[in-house]
Amino acid sequence: MKIEVNNEQLILEAAEAEFLEKGYKNTPTTVIAKRAGVTHAMLHYYFRTKENLFRKVFQNKVRLLGNAVGQHVNEKLPFEEIIRKLIEAHFDFIRQNPKLVGFILTEIVHNEENRRILLDELRSKLITIFERFDKLLINEVLKGKVKPIKTIDLFLNVLSLNVMTFNVFPILAEVMPAYQSENFENLLDERKESIVQFVLNALRV
Repeated sequence: MKIEVNNEQLILEAAEAEFLEKGYKNTPTTVIAKRAGVTHAMLHYYFRTKENLFRKVFQNKVRLLGNAVGQHVNEKLPFEEIIRKLIEAHFDFIRQNPKLVGFILTEIVHNEENRRILLDELRSKLITIFERFDKLLINEVLKGKVKPIKTIDLFLNVLSLNVMTFNVFPILAEVMPAYQSENFENLLDERKESIVQFVLNALRV
């Protein structure tokens, strides 16, 4: 049983790496099997098709993101603390998976079948978090504690700020010495805090 679990995990890790490096279309299952150190027949035994493998890889990522973000949508926490923790959790998830956002955007635009899979998984896993947060936000607005804003607009603001950081920083690293230094991680931490303060200031009455 342990060997089976290890083989399955090796295949998933290899598939994720290959998908993110080359894209879904340019990644044959034979290459995934070779990278995982298993036979192609074994890959087929566990996952049957490349589509099933793709779905499983993305399900795992959505689950990780949902767990990281969802645990902070807690009505017992002060609302500003919820906002902070949501921003930080999302920022850190992208930090740990820097190639994932570009991969998702590419697949959504260029692959109709994968777009359906991606959107279905996002919808099924994250809609509950959205709805829970929406109730908290509406309550804060009604109390006059934060400026009126729709949950979708707030989420898009956070998404844009966090994602753009990781799209732009690699470019800055090419042209600005400060972003090539050993302090790069500190710069990311500073940027994360800057985003938190920017969003909180925009919400405060």
